[in-house]
Parts: sequence; C-alpha cells; structure tokens
Amino acid sequence: MSESKLGVYICTDCGIGEALNIEDLQKIAKAQICRTHPFLCSQEGAQVIRDDINNEGVNKIVVAACSQRVNYDVFDYDPLKYVTERVNLREHVVWSHPPNTEETQAMAEDYL
Repeated sequence: MSESKLGVYICTDCGIGEALNIEDLQKIAKAQICRTHPFLCSQEGAQVIRDDINNEGVNKIVVAACSQRVNYDVFDYDPLKYVTERVNLREHVVWSHPPNTEETQAMAEDYL
C-alpha cells in the first residue's frame, strides 16, 4: 500500500475568497500540499489537482469549494486509488452567513 499523502485545494471564486481569510484556512489545513485556485472547477483548476496526483503522489484529496451536487464529474477520481472529500464552503458557509466575520471564518475552519 502506498504512503498516504493529503492535498487540500481551496477555491477562491464564487465569493469564497472575498468572504473568508484564505491564508488562515491554508494554515489550519495541516496537509502536505495545500493550494488555492481562483476557479478550481475550470480546466486549469482541475489540472492543478491532477498534476499533484501525478507528480506529487497525492492520494487523499480535499476540495474546499462548492457543493458536491455540482461539478461532481470534475473531481471524480478513481475511488479505488484516491479518497476524495468535498467541503462545501460556498453554500454552507459563504452564501448563508455574513462575510468576513469571526463566526463565519470559524465555521469554514471547522468544516475544513
């Protein structure tokens, strides 16, 4: 069995980057790799994750972005090789709570 390597990917679009302190989220992620991208569900954003899978050996993936109900095909990796978890920062945190408050930031950190 291969070594476990966690990659956390935080999207900053759809109001996420404006409503949360992304640098603080990166600090609490506690992952070997933690990256941000302005549009993770774009081809370029998805390629960032694929590159880390192929080049860095990432096999556990956390996508902190939008609901798992959308863009499910973009983040669909072989479940026999990779563990993928979606953290819904957009609908559960940013779109439903006041931006740039201590409580909203704490909620995002708890979810992550």
